[in-house]
Amino acid sequence: MQNFFVHKKFYPKFKNLRQEFEENFVDAKATHPKRFVWDFWYDEDQYHLIRTPAYHYFSSKLYQDFHSYLVQWGRENLGCHDISPPWLSYYVDGCYQKLHSDVPHGPWAFVYSLTPDRKEFRGGETLILKPETLDFWSNYGRSDSREFKNFVDVIPSMMNQLVVFDPRFPHGVTELKGTRDPLKSRLVVHGWFVNPRPYVVGGLSTKGVQASIDPVFENLNSILSGIDLLDGTISLRLQVTPAGQVSQYKVLTNTLVSLASKPDDIRYFEKEIKKLFLHTKFIKTKKASSITLPLIFK
Repeated sequence: MQNFFVHKKFYPKFKNLRQEFEENFVDAKATHPKRFVWDFWYDEDQYHLIRTPAYHYFSSKLYQDFHSYLVQWGRENLGCHDISPPWLSYYVDGCYQKLHSDVPHGPWAFVYSLTPDRKEFRGGETLILKPETLDFWSNYGRSDSREFKNFVDVIPSMMNQLVVFDPRFPHGVTELKGTRDPLKSRLVVHGWFVNPRPYVVGGLSTKGVQASIDPVFENLNSILSGIDLLDGTISLRLQVTPAGQVSQYKVLTNTLVSLASKPDDIRYFEKEIKKLFLHTKFIKTKKASSITLPLIFK
């Protein structure tokens, strides 16, 4: 199971976003409108951070270029066709998010960092509980002593880094200590990937893909009838030849869990679904096709 992944050097134009933020704060005595759009989200013992809608904060062209780039990445890699309206947040001394989960915003959450790599603060890392922590007794060993980082993944905020994670997992942000200057803060754009559906590139149309995979879903139902409850998302990449044959099957992401605590069910399902799609026939086209297919289980 892959509950998070990290992409460094994500966005080619990241310096433009960072520069606009800095320009709005460089003069501490300025009174232009961008100095007054921030909300201090204070929820006692849960959320302390300063935030604003990212799509209103940045200039229109600058934001739209980033939005389009992130959306396209989500379509190609997750099969999610859009993102939720994202927040732009900065964290100074005393800011944090305590552990929480986000359901049902979207199958994947993201945190994109515009935080300087050279930090003048401590903390501010993204925390995500490890799968083995949530299934603690299955991994328990009497001879093993464990400490904080044995229970959580700790991901520092680095400039131009995208973190994508399963929002069902309890997650948060460690308390930041050491600076009250927004220009030296933890600065992130965050939200959720939403609207999962097939994404098709090449000779096939989405309608043609749907017609070919509908029978697969019928067979899938018979497989699932022998499996106890599954929950999560699995995103597949199918490479299809012009003749309509699947030449390559790849799992892009997989957050499936067995709510009945039967990991064998997941392994069985993964094996059977691979067989189903490798034998799926698509219509003939003039060009090869690539299909990104998200499957959601609730």
